[in-house]
Amino acid sequence: MILQKLKSWILPKEINFFNALVQQSLQTQHIIEALGNFYVENAPKNQDALLGLIAEAKKSYSANLKELNATFITPIDKEAISREHNQLYWVTLSVKHLMVEIDTYQIYNLSEYSKLFDLLQQQMEQLTEGFKKLEAKQYEDVLRNIDQIIHLGNDLIKAYANALALLFKEQDMPHVLMHKEILSQLKEISKRIHICANLLEDIIFKIN
Repeated sequence: MILQKLKSWILPKEINFFNALVQQSLQTQHIIEALGNFYVENAPKNQDALLGLIAEAKKSYSANLKELNATFITPIDKEAISREHNQLYWVTLSVKHLMVEIDTYQIYNLSEYSKLFDLLQQQMEQLTEGFKKLEAKQYEDVLRNIDQIIHLGNDLIKAYANALALLFKEQDMPHVLMHKEILSQLKEISKRIHICANLLEDIIFKIN
């Protein structure tokens, strides 16, 4: 009993920082999925549920950074882990910004952009898988997940350009401007996921 107490005082608490990234990525993935369900699917509209997921993600983000800041020993430098948490939260913030814009414009169905929402979901799924593989030390698989995220991002840019081309044929200028902003924000979410993938690749290089 005394020895155990001494160990708890002297030895640092063992924290699985890579699992924390997995959990935050999963939360973000669920937010992206809920976003698509809300604006694309013919599901009952419950914005409060989606905002609740965003609020929980903020709490997790703050708790993860607090724990990271209080720890002396980490598997890689604190800054690399902190940047990843930060960019994951930026994905969530970008979703919130999109919701603010859509709510202001009073547009509540975006089924015409279902392909973009689907590609965002696929990108987040690959990112979460990448963090799981990082935790499992399957580094080559992580790099394959990153390549897939980049490929999906390229597909999203094509879908974005096609959607813009159709939009610019519209005669209703307020409609064009509002939807252009929505498309730009969808592209921003994809960019933030891509940044997360780049930071994940940086972590792999640091480990190797």
